Amino acid sequence: MRSGIILIFVAAVWSCQGPAGERAVTGEAATTAIAVEDYDTYFADIENSNVEWVGARPASQHNGTVALKDGHLRVSNGEIAGGEFVIDLENIVVLDITDPGRNARLREHLESDDFFDVPNHPEAVFEITGVQTLNDSGNENTHRLTGNLTMRGVTRSVAFDALIEIEGDRIAASSEQFLIDRTEWGVNFQSKSVFADLVDRFILDDIALVVNLTASK
Repeated sequence: MRSGIILIFVAAVWSCQGPAGERAVTGEAATTAIAVEDYDTYFADIENSNVEWVGARPASQHNGTVALKDGHLRVSNGEIAGGEFVIDLENIVVLDITDPGRNARLREHLESDDFFDVPNHPEAVFEITGVQTLNDSGNENTHRLTGNLTMRGVTRSVAFDALIEIEGDRIAASSEQFLIDRTEWGVNFQSKSVFADLVDRFILDDIALVVNLTASK
């Protein structure tokens, strides 16, 4: 009996932990981007690029993807030296709900003013402001990308690690799963840190993201 209680307790604690991933370094928006004069431009392959997302309550979670609308990278001397990507919030996909009606309701809720206010802010933009080579990161990541992420009209700096491979006319980049605090961009719906009286009806502030990008000349 006691072992059963322990298992239930462990499961409850685990379910409250939320999405996995390292917390991204965030802060005030950078005022300047990388300045380079001689560079090649690689354009995003939007059919094979996206942002994966996970959002969670204490005992459940949802996941999906968001498509890219446009984007490019600047490459100078074999290294990324800037770029900008437009995330198409009108194309939020929910992957974990198979029932069409429930799937549509969640998607519509994410598009509403409770979350990303898509009618007024249909795009999110990430502009690279810094690139650091990781010579000994202890994992597969090769670079740390820093950039300004704009959502709902709010711009904040975000830094995360990624594996970036440049081979001829093609670039492939994929980040590890990392966390951002949605309330930093004004996405406050059912946030316990914003509304203290929610008790157990809250949604976790952390959103997990994975950036997948391919680009070519």
